[in-house]
Amino acid sequence: MAEQKPIHYFVCSDSSDSLNLNNSTEENTIVEYFDSEEDVDLAKFAEIVKSKPNCVQKYFIVYNGTEYCAVKTDNVENTYIFSLKHRSSIVPKLAAGTATIDAFIEYDKHMEDMAKKLETQPGFKLRDSNGKVIPDGKEFAIQILSDPEDELDEDTEG
Repeated sequence: MAEQKPIHYFVCSDSSDSLNLNNSTEENTIVEYFDSEEDVDLAKFAEIVKSKPNCVQKYFIVYNGTEYCAVKTDNVENTYIFSLKHRSSIVPKLAAGTATIDAFIEYDKHMEDMAKKLETQPGFKLRDSNGKVIPDGKEFAIQILSDPEDELDEDTEG
């Protein structure tokens, strides 16, 4: 198996402390820093990445301290923004070439479309295990039983 090429990160220098280089998703990286949001020039960053043939050439990541943005080097308009909690699942897939920015964008669009369909079901009413309608805005908990013979935990019901 070929060794994975380094991923190129551009990181706001104010956020450099939050980039954990001991983390497995960042152990094979090249990091360059920029001073502020005004210094973010995706086209320039893409040219820098293209000039380094020993790193992943298809995309790079920009981190501003609050969110990550994966950017295609051949089309800097094609970006995918994701959070810290999703980084460990997204970055390795992009680096290994098992997923693309386009695939993540398409998946998110599909999930948004599914959520819209759920929101627009006319007449839908959430009901508790006794069939009583749960009023809009009321907090509730859902308990999923893996076996129909399982008992409901009475503390979470209603």
